[in-house]
Amino acid sequence: MSSSMKDFLDKFFDLCREYQEEIPPQKMAEVLRDYADRLDG
Repeated sequence: MSSSMKDFLDKFFDLCREYQEEIPPQKMAEVLRDYADRLDG
């Protein structure tokens, strides 16, 4: 994995942890699936 991808994932997971009290992980996963679907579309 490239270092920029690792940096992105580290920041992304930090962000998820920061917001998980307000936004359930299932909702975050749903948003990511919607995003992936749009990229495929």
